[in-house]
Amino acid sequence: MSDPGTAPLTVLLAGLGGQGVVTAGDLLLAAALHDGWEVKKSEIHGLSRRFGSVSCQIRLGSPVHSPLRGHGGIDILLALEGYEALKQLPYLKPEGVGLVNEFWLRPAAIQTEDDVPPSRADSRLHWFPGTAQAHELDAPRSLNYYMLGVVAEWLPLSQNSWDQALAEAQPTNAAPTNRELFDIGRATAQNLRRRGPRGVPR
Repeated sequence: MSDPGTAPLTVLLAGLGGQGVVTAGDLLLAAALHDGWEVKKSEIHGLSRRFGSVSCQIRLGSPVHSPLRGHGGIDILLALEGYEALKQLPYLKPEGVGLVNEFWLRPAAIQTEDDVPPSRADSRLHWFPGTAQAHELDAPRSLNYYMLGVVAEWLPLSQNSWDQALAEAQPTNAAPTNRELFDIGRATAQNLRRRGPRGVPR
């Protein structure tokens, strides 16, 4: 529950069209509203139908005057693809945290035969096997639920609020798998935080 005067927390979600970035943002927004936070959300869809960049920002706190923050203003970067994480990195605060899926898809126009992923040296970035976990459950389109579980561990939202948001999601045959991936992502993040960063500096 937000208190008046609480400095807003800003989350930037980024990925490629078809990865469910907007859906993940909607679920995060719903969980924050259930928890009683003042929330604002913005979206940039890009060429989402052609695996183009998709991003959204969610700000929660009180008061929230604007739905957007610029370079150096993001507390948490949640990226479903590696190059999108690096592209959005300038928006992350020096003391912020980046939660990134271990998946790289360089645009075909700039691929080379010996193409390798760039350096992961930035200490603010933490990497998660979301794509591998989703494929293990034969649910590659549910990657966003895994990554949503990851970021849930860094957000001041109650488990009950997440439960409500997930229960209210559009019903599909994949709903049980979506929930399973959310729980796996959160458990993976909990293990990381026991070994390393305990929270997001404000």
